Amino acid sequence: MYERTEQYKLVDELLEKMVKKFKRSCMQGKDGIQSIVKRAVVCLPHNKHIKFPSQTAILEFKCSVPDRGRSMFEEMLREYPKRTDLWSAYLDQFLFNKYMDYEKAHGDEEWIEYVRRKAIEYIESSLT
Repeated sequence: MYERTEQYKLVDELLEKMVKKFKRSCMQGKDGIQSIVKRAVVCLPHNKHIKFPSQTAILEFKCSVPDRGRSMFEEMLREYPKRTDLWSAYLDQFLFNKYMDYEKAHGDEEWIEYVRRKAIEYIESSLT
């Protein structure tokens, strides 16, 4: 919510508070995100068991470690191979990155900004 309203300072403050408060739970094992996602899925209602991990994978892909986001998607797709919504979200992450790379290499600033806007629109629409 803070990011959507461009209150980035509040995002940073909230993140720092959360890290301090949940420091031990975030640091368990080599991959803290995976353990947190698995614990959160256990607590969520059954109808959210796909949406939450897929949104986490999108955020990993975009903001953190793309390889980890990719592996999260691949794990979900192995578990649910017929879920076209997962396939669509996974392919969209891949396609937006490739499209952005192409525009950076061959396009101009206007097209780069266009791709960036479309990626943001997609992410916002998938979060709602």
